[in-house]
Amino acid sequence: MTDKNLCELCELCEQSGENLIILPFSGDAQKITRLLSGKTSIRVLEALGENCLSAGELSSKLDLRLNTLHYHLDSLLEAGLIRVAEVGWSQKGRKIKFYTAAEKIIILGFGKARTSQTIISGLFRQYLCEGAGQKAPEPCPSGI
Repeated sequence: MTDKNLCELCELCEQSGENLIILPFSGDAQKITRLLSGKTSIRVLEALGENCLSAGELSSKLDLRLNTLHYHLDSLLEAGLIRVAEVGWSQKGRKIKFYTAAEKIIILGFGKARTSQTIISGLFRQYLCEGAGQKAPEPCPSGI
């Protein structure tokens, strides 16, 4: 990873808590790990990381049945790993959603939720910023 990438990640970390998810290992973390362990979900995330696509385009690109794809899209949307980038209209006047991968950094923590969040976010910032030759910023009072 280059210094530029580290700086960008550090800035991403600083921007908003929505981009950095620190989860204690709980129900939400289990949902996300289950999604990320599935080949289909990973294929969907990889495709959406490259381009903004509709369900129909994704279905064709990944050679998946549309109902199977919608199941994965709904799960990924619920977990916040993808988002609807825009809504368009077909020639027949039907609403078409275009999806993209959400820019997220996910860290799973074990132990007490608040303590883990504070420790992990501090270490993460320190690692990213020191790797980029910068001084790590002070942690947010909210722990991100």
